Amino acid sequence: MDKRYEDPTIAKIYLTWRNRQNMVRAEAKLVLQIKAICRSFRDGEIKEANKLFAQLKRGEGTIDEYAATKPLFEARQPLLESRAEFEKWLVGLAKELPVSTFVDKVKGFGHLGLAGIVGEVGDFMKYEKELDGIYKRAGLAVIDGQRQRKCSNAEMALAHGYSPSRHSVFWTIGDSLLKSQGKEENAGPYRRIYDTRKTLERERVDSDGHAHNRAMRYMTKKLVRDLFVEWKAA
Repeated sequence: MDKRYEDPTIAKIYLTWRNRQNMVRAEAKLVLQIKAICRSFRDGEIKEANKLFAQLKRGEGTIDEYAATKPLFEARQPLLESRAEFEKWLVGLAKELPVSTFVDKVKGFGHLGLAGIVGEVGDFMKYEKELDGIYKRAGLAVIDGQRQRKCSNAEMALAHGYSPSRHSVFWTIGDSLLKSQGKEENAGPYRRIYDTRKTLERERVDSDGHAHNRAMRYMTKKLVRDLFVEWKAA
């Protein structure tokens, strides 16, 4: 067994998180199918297709539109229900972790986020390279002076060890954290970290989007580092 998942609670979180992610992926595929059908009804116009998707979710639309999408909407429902059940279990399992009290200290970071991190990373104390190893597992590392990413070159791909799906989990956690931290005079500590870093990065890159991405990565790494410190103390 992978030593990162030897702890019984962490092993349960890992398996439950995998099941939750399976529901997310399956539901996302159905949504893509429904939206493709919506585009066919709107001559490929994406904005109009999205409006139709929203209407169909509310039970509105023509007989033909409803008939074409109803089975797929119905197929989504058990997946959404299963996902909610898995998430309920994950919250309960995360509360069993000695580091669970860290959640109470950070606005915008909940027990589900903690379960997601543990589900993807495992036991923080089982990494020989400690934080560097955790960052690499999360897709937040810097490899040979470059941000960790997916590479077509086999040698570089091995060095980067990048998983887009795992990185997206951390991006989602960081995005939720940023949105919950307030702004300006009401900004929380992680928002201030983001703002300071974005100002610095804006001088180095060509666009606001690049500066945002770099600041987000920096802020998310700070969250992981703080969680690591808390874990080590616990």
